[in-house]
Amino acid sequence: VVADRAEIRPAFNQQEVSYLLEYMRDWEQFGRNQRSNHMRRLCRVYVEFLLGTGIRQGTESMPIRWKSLQWHWIGDKKYLRIWVSGKTGPRYLIAKNVVIKVLERVLKWQKLPYSGLDAIIEAKFDRLIFRLPTGKQISNMENIFRNLMVRSCMRMDSGGQNRTLYSLRHTCATFALARGLDIHTLARQMGTSVGMIERHYSKLTPMMSA
Repeated sequence: VVADRAEIRPAFNQQEVSYLLEYMRDWEQFGRNQRSNHMRRLCRVYVEFLLGTGIRQGTESMPIRWKSLQWHWIGDKKYLRIWVSGKTGPRYLIAKNVVIKVLERVLKWQKLPYSGLDAIIEAKFDRLIFRLPTGKQISNMENIFRNLMVRSCMRMDSGGQNRTLYSLRHTCATFALARGLDIHTLARQMGTSVGMIERHYSKLTPMMSA
């Protein structure tokens, strides 16, 4: 997938996201064997992470390590901040609160020696997040996601385009604009230019406002 072409990209609406999140609960448990289940579970947390951050799948997300996570305080509220090294250079992004719960699940699943996210952030633990409990990373996440899309009958969007992992980034951006996030903040969050956001999403903004 070319990351920055100015076409309307396949995405998910809110109802489809809710269905997908529910569907993955069972899907991750019924693979062919334990390895298949582990790969499905990793795909599930990866999908949830991409939806909650808008990060580019693959080159930006796969290298993220536990030590890339920090707490960012605004008054008495704390937010999860993630240091990302992307194609436009390094940046911080703020994750949605749901990502905190996702990462807590990963921590327990991988049986890491930390009581929770606070402890692992404080320790600056230097290990990849998206890996199997054996420590191995997988390179065929797109194939596993395709299997998920086919089995959940969500492979194509309403326009007949095939959904890919990149569709989760597009979905996150669309939801952010629907919540009223300004394009300058969204551009910084996603590591792209304001012009790119305008080209991709200018047609969507009036419809959302309506």
